[in-house]
Amino acid sequence: MKRHISPSAEFIKGVPITVWLLSLVIIPLTFTFIMSFYSSEGLVIDRNFTLKNYKLFFTDPLYYKILFKSIRLALVIAIISLAASYPLAYMVSFKIERGKNLLFMLCIIPLWVSYLVRIIAWRAILGNRGVLNMILLALGVIEKPLTIFLYNHFAIAITLTYICIPFVFIPIYTSLEKIPRNLLDASNDLGANEFRAFTNVILPLSLPGLVTGFIFAFIIALGDYIIPLQLGGVQGIMFGNLIWSQFGFAFNWPLGAALGFVLFIISVTILGSTSKFGSTEGGFLGE
Repeated sequence: MKRHISPSAEFIKGVPITVWLLSLVIIPLTFTFIMSFYSSEGLVIDRNFTLKNYKLFFTDPLYYKILFKSIRLALVIAIISLAASYPLAYMVSFKIERGKNLLFMLCIIPLWVSYLVRIIAWRAILGNRGVLNMILLALGVIEKPLTIFLYNHFAIAITLTYICIPFVFIPIYTSLEKIPRNLLDASNDLGANEFRAFTNVILPLSLPGLVTGFIFAFIIALGDYIIPLQLGGVQGIMFGNLIWSQFGFAFNWPLGAALGFVLFIISVTILGSTSKFGSTEGGFLGE
């Protein structure tokens, strides 16, 4: 029986990807870029061209220091996410035969849970009356709840790492699954042990997945503002929080647009410098 497709579905299907890209990415970015050259006077936006928003970013230590702090923390989170995801993906891809698909689903199942629910769960774990403190109290390790687990960089890092791991695991696992198993058989026939096969074959061929996972984790951690807001406290203010505050409490949309465009340029630069590695399959295999 021939399926009937509605005219609206046919129209959506026929819209070129460039139209979606133009309407959902290019036009909003253009408006943001233009607004970054405006200024705000109270609740009124002055549309006269000015560079004072960018000048404020480069001259006020508050902004660029928080940006550098955010970049450092994002790098740490990306590295930890790689360190946690690669062994997991390697085990699922090469060491598990029965229940392989089930383990894969368990690794990505956090993506099915609401982002805010996961944040609330970590607040319940790290809070003064959270699971972690209750376990330490029950074991007699501490006499009263510790406050060091929440409202600091540690809370931000562990929560963002948990958020990023599925996004890092998927490209690494995909790159590992694409490695031809006959290459490993050939390396074994040539006398390579498991360690040499890993360092000379598996790791070089999986580097594109590693780079892609690193990009995902770094950009997610760099631009996030909800987790620092909920778990970071005063010490955990990140660059995303500055952007959010300009569009919210301060009602300084031009400055928020300028800060957002600075963050966008940093993200695009990182993507551009690493895209050739992330899109190469087998390009790292030594001769």
